[in-house]
Amino acid sequence: MTEQEKAEKFAKMAPPLREGELEAINALFPTYLFRRRKTGEVWTTCCHEHITADLNSGNQDMRRAMLEPHQREPMNRWNEAPKPSMNCPFCGKPVIVKELRYTGRRENLSSYRRAVVLRWYKGALWARAYDCSKHYTAGYDLAGEPVCKLVGVYRFRPGLVEETERAWYGNYPFRPIVTQDGPLTKGKWKIHSPFAANAYYGIGYDVIGLDEVLESPLRYCFQKDDNMFYGRLLEFLTACCFYPRQIEMLFKAGMDDVVRDLVERGVKHAAVIDWNNENPAKVFGLNRQELKIFLGTNRDIEILELHKRLKGRVAIQVCAEWMGMGLDIRKTFQAAKKWGLAPERLIRYLVGYVGCARYGGLAGLREALRTWEDYVTAAEATGYPLHRENVLLPKDLGAAHDEAAKKHQAVLQRERAQAEQRWRQAEQERLAAANAAYEKRREKLEQKYSFEMDGLLIRVPINGAEILDEGRILKHCVGGYADRHVQGKTTILFMRRAAKPNEPWLTIEMNGNKLVQIHGYRNEGMFTAEGRFAPDPREVYREFLDTWLDWLKKGSKRDKQGRPKLPRKKKAAA
Repeated sequence: MTEQEKAEKFAKMAPPLREGELEAINALFPTYLFRRRKTGEVWTTCCHEHITADLNSGNQDMRRAMLEPHQREPMNRWNEAPKPSMNCPFCGKPVIVKELRYTGRRENLSSYRRAVVLRWYKGALWARAYDCSKHYTAGYDLAGEPVCKLVGVYRFRPGLVEETERAWYGNYPFRPIVTQDGPLTKGKWKIHSPFAANAYYGIGYDVIGLDEVLESPLRYCFQKDDNMFYGRLLEFLTACCFYPRQIEMLFKAGMDDVVRDLVERGVKHAAVIDWNNENPAKVFGLNRQELKIFLGTNRDIEILELHKRLKGRVAIQVCAEWMGMGLDIRKTFQAAKKWGLAPERLIRYLVGYVGCARYGGLAGLREALRTWEDYVTAAEATGYPLHRENVLLPKDLGAAHDEAAKKHQAVLQRERAQAEQRWRQAEQERLAAANAAYEKRREKLEQKYSFEMDGLLIRVPINGAEILDEGRILKHCVGGYADRHVQGKTTILFMRRAAKPNEPWLTIEMNGNKLVQIHGYRNEGMFTAEGRFAPDPREVYREFLDTWLDWLKKGSKRDKQGRPKLPRKKKAAA
């Protein structure tokens, strides 16, 4: 027999839905009373009645059902569910009245629920997971039962849990059986809910037949009125199959949070709880007197964890008091280990500053630890002799903290000033080196691009600072190109009037002999539907720019005086 066949056979072994269970599933859905006033027909979804009413019979409930106003569906069904307006004339349950001539095709009335049905059957507790739906469109009976598709089968027995499931959509077969035949390992249960993939239906699922658990061996560790495992019931029942006595003891001890950690997160708190022992005292590793004292506290598992980590050197009652003050076990033990202190010595020191007006009245041990760690950090940075206990644990923590923090701040400011000075010096050296390298490049740029004609000229920036000034005065973005120009990644040129060569006017970006962009003040203004506020320099100075670009393409030739050699203009015809 293949694994697939075994899974199908196992699913068929599960008990089928009986009438009471089907009615419980039906009760999960909204209850409607459909009517057709013209013919007098009435359908109810709660008790599945379909009759033709006689308004002359004198039945007041039926008369009200026929005369009750039609209830419209709200715009947002998730946050504003429809509310019943009357009781069913047959079973008395609240119903929502729908007149068929106003409901259209009724596609918006379809609803879906997820349900897990429990049954004690043939010596095992069975859980069957159903994907349930109700539809009222054409082809469905308005008073019919919900459609229930079996998507998961679980069998719980002491020491063994079996599961098979399939997808909620399509007609896929059941997957191979998954077996949990041992206690929890690596923090993961092998058994889980089959509804993880279709979470858009909602979170969790409805459980039907909780009374059946009382017939099983798991009844002693089960709390019927406790809904703390809503959505995780299957994992909880799995845990009960392997730790029934331990879970029973934890519930009786009021330590529900420990059971929740085991079920939801797979955390066993193994350092505190011995899950292989069924004796209450041995489970917690305490003697009778210590167990009695612990049960007299708020029963927080961290109290036992602290007691264990301190190896019994501190009484449980004291550990409970420390935890009540907000002790952070992990951070406190890390700090004690770092500075070579006994954890209880550090905790007792910090306790003296909790709520004590003389030392500033710190709110709790977390705040006291944070204040002490700030002090130690500042003291270490300023050279305090922390190997001495009276320095490591000062008598007046508040004053010592403020003094050390003040000195530390002075040290940080001095280091910050030194770092800033080093950065400025390095930046100056970098700029000097860059400017020196740029001087050589600028001579080549001047030879190639410098040009003058008709009262206009083009020249090369002296340095990067001049480009920054250009962008600041003309209020455009050329300042961001300064470093790139100095490094040779792009070329920035200035177009000026020959009479005012040092007054910013137009800025040019070149890529070899190609003009990339040319802009003036505020990039010629803002763009509008009609165009720019200022004319485009390419159009206004087209003759000058074309002559210059043509001269560039022909090799930037100059005469002996260094002036651009331009072709002579032909004389006009007589």
